[in-house]
Amino acid sequence: MQATEKQVTMAAQLYDMRDKARRLLGEKYNPHMAELGKILTMMAARDKKEPLAVAIEVAKKRELIGMDLMMLMAAVVELSEPTP
Repeated sequence: MQATEKQVTMAAQLYDMRDKARRLLGEKYNPHMAELGKILTMMAARDKKEPLAVAIEVAKKRELIGMDLMMLMAAVVELSEPTP
């Protein structure tokens, strides 16, 4: 499967959000992401959707911006590719 330009751009933005969240939260990053990841996983299981789809729906419904959006999307990245 070959990624489209839009998918590559979105992936880059998601990873950028994760990097920024890691810098901002420092030592609190791992526990914060674990909690958000747990919530996203539960919602995804309930709705039978992927965590990214759930996160996008939440962001749209709650009209998330700034830090809130960044933290939510960083949690999605952590679920798919945890920080070593």
